[in-house]
Amino acid sequence: MNIGTRKIVVDEAIAQLRLYAESNGAVLQYYDGLPGMTTVGGSDPNQITLEDLARTMVIGSDLRANDIPWLLEVDAEKDLAAIPVDARLEDAEPGSALFEAAIALDEKFTGHRGFGHAKKSKLLHLKRPYLYPVTDSFIRMTYGSASAGAEFLKAVRDDLVNPANVRDFKLLQVRLIAEPATSAARLLGEVPTLRLLDILASLLGEAK
Repeated sequence: MNIGTRKIVVDEAIAQLRLYAESNGAVLQYYDGLPGMTTVGGSDPNQITLEDLARTMVIGSDLRANDIPWLLEVDAEKDLAAIPVDARLEDAEPGSALFEAAIALDEKFTGHRGFGHAKKSKLLHLKRPYLYPVTDSFIRMTYGSASAGAEFLKAVRDDLVNPANVRDFKLLQVRLIAEPATSAARLLGEVPTLRLLDILASLLGEAK
């Protein structure tokens, strides 16, 4: 499968996801809400809550004290409500209403000093996990110049809808679901394809 500027075969992807799941149990439980993904969008999908901010800390958002009141006071309720909780990036063709709504929400959380792309993506992914990818320094290495904003969303979407990738991600999810009950990687069979992509993109960037 092709992810950004990198390539990985399904067998290697499975091996990498096993290692990720084994070493990131707290992230899978408290950030991703596994098993079951029972907290998609948070306890209030159209509001930013203290619970949301605490969950992003588990995945290393490193929020500062002055980030928290700013985030709680951002007027984004209408922008969140305009995007269904299960809206998928695959359906957000550039120029479409969904793509433009995604960019508008992203921009609501832009401009606060010290609140960069990585922190923002971890919050937005939590609120709309099928639409916004997580990004970090390693994912930015994987995606090169298209590592933020509309260009990043478009690049990730291109990877999600690539027919060869669609086939390989389906195979990947089937194999994750078939993992032994004792395997932490089995939980990853429940997450959106987008989340599998960003985990692999981070691991591929870290490996270089």
